[in-house]
Amino acid sequence: MIALQNRINMGCGYDKKIGYLNIDSDPNCQPDVLIQDHDMYFLPRGYFIEVYAKDVLEHIPRAYMMNALFDWACLLKVGGELFVQTSWIYGIIDTMRSHGTFEVIHNWKVCLFGNQTHQGDFHYNGFTEETLSVYLRAVGLQHDAFRIDDGWLISTRAEKIHDWQYLINMEDYQNFVNEAYTTFLYRAPEPWRLSSLKPTAPGTKERYHELRSIAGCPERLYKLGEKTVM
Repeated sequence: MIALQNRINMGCGYDKKIGYLNIDSDPNCQPDVLIQDHDMYFLPRGYFIEVYAKDVLEHIPRAYMMNALFDWACLLKVGGELFVQTSWIYGIIDTMRSHGTFEVIHNWKVCLFGNQTHQGDFHYNGFTEETLSVYLRAVGLQHDAFRIDDGWLISTRAEKIHDWQYLINMEDYQNFVNEAYTTFLYRAPEPWRLSSLKPTAPGTKERYHELRSIAGCPERLYKLGEKTVM
């Protein structure tokens, strides 16, 4: 089935899309592909022309959020696009402040934290133009202008412009670490870095996860954030 579709409807829920590979972590919605334990490594990387993620990112726990974005980007071929729509913190807070009544504030908190009526219906994250821009750039995506809908939803399309599979495939581990640090952190690795960790083999899931952890680490995000001008 994976080979038949080159577009992904990520976190589809019950909103299945024709012509897309419908993916979700909830077995109750009977997706085409069920994701377990946040693991998407089995999907073909560099294959898809679109990942469509509408109202998904805010439902991913913060500890896995950058991993998910990195995975989504890796699934795309260069030139492929990620569509992402998620919750916009500024709009929610502005609405709550401007109206000021208990009813408005009470109801709009749902937009911050989710309906919480069933498993997975929680919001673990909220976003602004500044944060979402950095997160997309960190995983090799170049986004269009942001769009705001209904006063609290932020969306954009982002094109994949970087492919780091060559790092995952590098034979020499020391060269991999040096190149990864230069590419993502703009510096050399600490002297202890190469001696303190067990080397990961080229082309493996372990190497992929090691690169993913560097690409989404706080140091990289902070450095990209210093260069972000909205």
